[in-house]
Amino acid sequence: MIETTQLLILGAVVALGLVLLNGRRHDPREPPMVTHGIPILGHAFGLLFNGVGHWGDQAKKHPDQPIIGLDMLINKFYVITSPELVQAVQRNAKTLSFEPLLLFSAKTIAGITNPKALQILKDKEAGGEGLGARIMHSMTPTLIGKPLDKLNLHMIRLIQPFIEQLSETSTFDLYGWCKDATMAASTEATYGPMNPYADKEIQDAWWIFEENLGMLLPNIWPSVLARKPYYARKKVADAVLKYIQADGHKNASELTDVRFKVTVGAGLSLEDYSLLEVSMLLAFISNTVPAMFWCMFDFFSRPQLLAELREEIEANALKVAEDGTHSIDLSAIREKCPLLLSAFQEVLRYRSISSPTRVVVKDTLLADRYLLKAGNSVSMPSLPLSQRPDVWGESQAVFDERRYMSTGDKKDGRRTGGFMTFGVSPTVCPGRHFASSEILLLAAMVMMRYDLEPVGGVWKEPVKVKTSMVSITGPIKGKFPVTAEPRDKYSGVKWGFHVEEGKGQFPLIIG
Repeated sequence: MIETTQLLILGAVVALGLVLLNGRRHDPREPPMVTHGIPILGHAFGLLFNGVGHWGDQAKKHPDQPIIGLDMLINKFYVITSPELVQAVQRNAKTLSFEPLLLFSAKTIAGITNPKALQILKDKEAGGEGLGARIMHSMTPTLIGKPLDKLNLHMIRLIQPFIEQLSETSTFDLYGWCKDATMAASTEATYGPMNPYADKEIQDAWWIFEENLGMLLPNIWPSVLARKPYYARKKVADAVLKYIQADGHKNASELTDVRFKVTVGAGLSLEDYSLLEVSMLLAFISNTVPAMFWCMFDFFSRPQLLAELREEIEANALKVAEDGTHSIDLSAIREKCPLLLSAFQEVLRYRSISSPTRVVVKDTLLADRYLLKAGNSVSMPSLPLSQRPDVWGESQAVFDERRYMSTGDKKDGRRTGGFMTFGVSPTVCPGRHFASSEILLLAAMVMMRYDLEPVGGVWKEPVKVKTSMVSITGPIKGKFPVTAEPRDKYSGVKWGFHVEEGKGQFPLIIG
C-alpha cells in the first residue's frame, strides 16, 4: 500500500514539472512572496502537514504585511491579514469568487468524475450550468424559519437520550460523546427515519473519509494513492444511494428534499448525487463536533463563567410545568441569554482556525494596490484576523465571554473583517443557525444537570489535529476523559426542551 509520504513525493514531482513547464514569474505588482522551509515545495508540504492552519501560521510570521503570496507550485495563494483588505475582497465578489471552489470540491472531495455532471456543476461564468451555486442557494430557505424549527424539533428529540445517559456513566470520552451525539442528531434530523448513517459501519466509514480528506486533494490516482478515504467515501455513497433508491428521502427534512430535487432535476445521476451528499455532511458534522467540544471545555473550565451561565439560563430560559418537568426554552436562549450567546461566539473566535477562500477568476487590482492574477486563490485566515488589537482592542489575545454583549455603543457587535468563523459575506455558512441551536441546547442542558470534571482534576487543553482541512475550530488528538455527576439541586427532576415556532435564527456575528 502506498503511504502518504509517497503521495507527497509523487504530487510534488508532478507539480514541479508543471511549474518548470509553465515558467511562471512573479509580477512586481503582486503581493510580496514568502518562502517556507524547502524551496519551491515548502508551502505545499506545510498545507498537507498543517492543514488550512498553514495560512495563519505564515501570516503571523509577517505581521507587517497586510497581504502575502505563497507559491503552491501550480498556483499561488494570496493570504490576507488586514481587515481593510477583507472588505476589498468583499467589494470584488465578482472577480474573487467562491463558486469555482464548489467544482473543486465536487471533483476532489466528492469524487465526481463524470464530465457531463462536472459541466452541469461548473459555475456559469466559467461556461457551466451553475448547479453548484444553485444547490447552495436552495439550501438557505430550508435552514431558516419554519423548516429550521422542524429540524430543531427533530434534533432535540434525538439528542436528549445522549444527555440522559450521562447519569448512568461514570467516566466517558467527552470528544467522542460530542461526535456520537452530533452524528446521530444531525443525520437523522436531516435524512429522516431511514437515515443511512444510523448504521455504525457507515458512521465509521464517514469518519475515515473525513479524517483523511487531505489525501484526496491532489486528486492523482486516488483509488491507489488515497485508498483509505477513497474506499470509505465509496462505502458511504453506496449507502446513500440505497437510501435514495428506497425512497428514504421522501420522509426526510425539507433540506434533503430540496437538495435532491435541485440536483437530480438538473441532470445529475443518483450515483453522483450520492457522492455529493457524502461531502455535504462535512458542513454539518466536521464543524459542529469540535465547536461543541470547545464550548463544553471553555464553559466548564471557568468556574465563575459556569456559575453565571447557569444563573442566566435558570432565570431566563428554564420553564417548569405543573407536573414538575423542567424544560430548556430554545427561543429564550436566543433572546434572553446574552451572556451565553456572547460566550458561545467568543469560543468560536478564540478557537477558530478557519480560512475563508476565494478564487481569482479575473486579474484584480485589490485596493488599487495589489495585483491578484487570475487562476490563483485568496485566503483570509481567522488567525491572525480574529486576534488583531485594532479590531478587538487590547484584550484580543484573551478569552472575554462578554465581548459580544451590547453596551449601547453603536460599535458593539460586528467587527468588520475580524470574525471569520461563519465565513465572509456574501458567502456565509447557511447552516449556522441549526448548528448553533444544537450546540447551545446541548451545552445549556448539560450545564444545568451535571458537574463535569476531567479525569485527573485539571482542565488541560488538549492538542488539536493540525491536518484538518475543513473544521473551523479544530478537532482534538485522542480522547478527553471526564466524569459526570448529576447536580443535587435538580435530583429526581424530569427534563425536556421547548421550541417556539418561527423563531429559529440567532443574532450571530459574521465577517
